[in-house]
Amino acid sequence: MPVTEMKRLRAIVGAGSCEELARRLVWLSCVDLDVSPEPPGAVLAPVDTAERRRGIENRISQATDAIDLLSSRSAAKAVKKKLFSPKPELERGDDPERTDEAKQVTDRASELRGRMEELRAERARVVGEVESILPWREYDVPVSVSGTETTDIIIGSVPPGSVSELAGIPDSYNAEIIFENDSDGVRYISVIVHKSDTAALLRFLTSVGFVRSPAAALDGTADSLLAERKDALHAIDDEDERLSAEADELSASLPLAEYYSDTERTSLSYTDAVSRMTATESTRYLSGWIPADAEAEVTAELEAIGCAYEITDPDDGEDVPVKLKNNKFAESFEPVVELYSLPKYGTYDPTFVMSIFYMILFGLMFADFGYGLIVSAVCVLGLVLMKPRGTLRKFLRMFAICGISSMFFGVLLGGYFGDLPSKMSANFFGGSEFSLAIWFDPINDPMTFLIVSLAVGALHLVGALCVKFYVLCKTKTLLDAIFDAGSWILVFLGGGCAAVGVAAFPPLTTVGIVLVVIGYAILIATQGRAEKNIFLRIGKGLKSLYDTISYVSDLLSYSRVLSLGLASAVIGSVFNLLGTLAGPNFFGLILFVIAVLLGHTLNIAINLLGTFVHTSRLQYIEFFGKFYESGGRAFVPLEPKPKYYVYKEKVKTA
Repeated sequence: MPVTEMKRLRAIVGAGSCEELARRLVWLSCVDLDVSPEPPGAVLAPVDTAERRRGIENRISQATDAIDLLSSRSAAKAVKKKLFSPKPELERGDDPERTDEAKQVTDRASELRGRMEELRAERARVVGEVESILPWREYDVPVSVSGTETTDIIIGSVPPGSVSELAGIPDSYNAEIIFENDSDGVRYISVIVHKSDTAALLRFLTSVGFVRSPAAALDGTADSLLAERKDALHAIDDEDERLSAEADELSASLPLAEYYSDTERTSLSYTDAVSRMTATESTRYLSGWIPADAEAEVTAELEAIGCAYEITDPDDGEDVPVKLKNNKFAESFEPVVELYSLPKYGTYDPTFVMSIFYMILFGLMFADFGYGLIVSAVCVLGLVLMKPRGTLRKFLRMFAICGISSMFFGVLLGGYFGDLPSKMSANFFGGSEFSLAIWFDPINDPMTFLIVSLAVGALHLVGALCVKFYVLCKTKTLLDAIFDAGSWILVFLGGGCAAVGVAAFPPLTTVGIVLVVIGYAILIATQGRAEKNIFLRIGKGLKSLYDTISYVSDLLSYSRVLSLGLASAVIGSVFNLLGTLAGPNFFGLILFVIAVLLGHTLNIAINLLGTFVHTSRLQYIEFFGKFYESGGRAFVPLEPKPKYYVYKEKVKTA
């Protein structure tokens, strides 16, 4: 299938209408603008939006702070969103009246948060001062007194190990310790010293670990200072309580703060649109890409504000962005393609064909009715409750579909949480083990499973060659398609017929051999067709037969279907055996619940990841490798990017 057809958009608008144009483009959500475009022959300057962007980012940061405050308060907690609840939905477009109300809430919440942080810092400072004052409660001299005309008073503390060294102060210096107090293992001292010996005494005290008390910077006695700090703490707590009550009341308006944050994020999208334009003194120029089916609505918006514009087909060699276009079923598998690489614009989009094989291969690897039921149920529940959009919605739909495929193959191969019914029959109810497989049991018949895996792999490879045949018909000629793809299709069909003939219906063996010979003959005759020399032409044709080894190697890669399918079944069977081994008694029931719940949960988690990875690998290497032309650039339109809300999806007009 082709990707969405794109059109080149170029437009010029007056400088005064630039902001309105940006707003309209964002809400259209279907215009991918180039970065700072410049029309041929023009000298234009990029539009400088750095200062505006900083202002918006600051307001978003302010809104984030307000949301953090309000979401932690009681009213917000009482209406806390459920884990899987969808985001609230808004009408598309700006709502100035609601934005003004939201701004007032956000500004006030931001002010509250700022003041409450200041109070916390102030409280910490006061508490620190109280702690520095407490050891001096019995000190009669005001802690701020630093001495007299001829003396200095030094107050501070020394570690316990230095206490004995203080005894020599009166003999060594013209000084006296006038206060000592032990608190929390620290010796607090006040020393009065003659000014002539102050410097020497300080050198000594420093050598024994003396630290000046920060209380010395405070004015007053310890008791008066403590009383002042107590009053200050009461005032701080009272104001904090008042602000907390206001924040609790304001927290009911949390949705408005979230709305304001999202409006600013949308403003950032407007700014992004403006930044991708170039300017003269009076005009703004832009260029970009739009889907062809959106041309009518884009032109309507451009004409509404008097834009001069042109919409044209892409020129050869232009880097056209890619937007995949599939039906609802195949759309669910688009993330698998995007994880690999988007197809180049104008080439074939393999999503639909790949999705069918992906579903089948996933189902074979994860073949268990119970596992598939759980995966599908969880994904459907997520879709209903969360109402996700974008890639998450596609992934959930994809895994829901793959879960149904797993259920189908689980019924065919007898997988019901491994072999749980059989183990319960044998170990709980005294019966015998049995298989519920309608087709075959993978554990007891692995060779059949291997044959089925390789057969599906062969169909997958033939499907890739059929796509290659189609692509060559579109891009080159029918003969090129026959020579380069049809020949290998004949070889594969011949090999398949020969295998069926040997196993069940001998007449097909001859048919298969004939098809293989015809396919190889076409390869020998045509793969060197670019060469004029007959010997080089035949030599290159013979050399192309070496690709048979590559195809056989690709085919053997599908044995991983057997590996993943058996791994899931065997691990499930082991946990079922552990869970039922003790029999139908009290201990056995407890063991059953633990082993089965824990074991199968682990088995689902491990094998779901492994199946996704290996199924994707088979698409990327074995399937895409035959025809896929990668390297496409994703179509990324300007659009609102809210965090807390979602805007209603745009109604398609074409």
